[in-house]
Amino acid sequence: MAVVFSTDGLTPAEKVEATCAAMQEQSVPSTVELEDAARVESRMHVWQFGNARIFRSEMTGFRLIRTRRQIDAGPGDMLAIAMHEGCIGKQEQFGAQVRVLPNELMVMDLNSAYTYELEGGGASQCLHVPVDALGLRHEMIRNAASRLRASPIYEMVAIHLSEMTAKGDVLSTSSAASVLGESSIELTRTLLVSAYDTDYARDALNELLMPRIRAFVKQHLADNTLNADVIADAHDISPRQLYRLCARADISLEQWIISERLERAREELSRK
Repeated sequence: MAVVFSTDGLTPAEKVEATCAAMQEQSVPSTVELEDAARVESRMHVWQFGNARIFRSEMTGFRLIRTRRQIDAGPGDMLAIAMHEGCIGKQEQFGAQVRVLPNELMVMDLNSAYTYELEGGGASQCLHVPVDALGLRHEMIRNAASRLRASPIYEMVAIHLSEMTAKGDVLSTSSAASVLGESSIELTRTLLVSAYDTDYARDALNELLMPRIRAFVKQHLADNTLNADVIADAHDISPRQLYRLCARADISLEQWIISERLERAREELSRK
């Protein structure tokens, strides 16, 4: 893994100061409170994907507090989409207090005051994307944060974050790293706008998924089992959502598949 910090080999006194400093360096100015300073352990990893990055941390219990004064002194240019690995976090932001269960997504707006606690410790993975690249109003982000599960691509983003983290070493050093970063930014944008208002997000969702659906169909034309259920399952959406996307793109799914197969057959015949 791309380890950027570890308390391994440090004395107990050094671990406290070094962990707090590392948290500040990898995120934004905030107050770090350690649950048990005498037993603190931490390990942090970062993978860069162009303008986006994945940050994974394993730590004993802690609390982060970011105040308005700290925001004014050090604005954050990133938005965080995070998920816990087998542990529960507590978040307070936008006037709401929530318990974030394992494998649930949460949004952390680094330019709004917040308190975050990981009681007992654990591991979390976080996607940082540039706020400017999202082009979203603060009000939209704030409202979407409380209803992420309303987004039809909620599960897709969770899987994406998990896969990007698990394969960080390979993906971040590949020629596709920057493209993956841009895709992550667009996924985050679509997650937020569709959670805020699904109707508002129709164009964004169509723009995001239809190229991938078209490519998937063309790659599997020879598969006799290719149908709406297979295509929808491959993109973590329901068949009903798939048909809606196709309708917005003025496509009749079954007729389009037939047309693509006929076109493929004509191309193969012309080569003989």
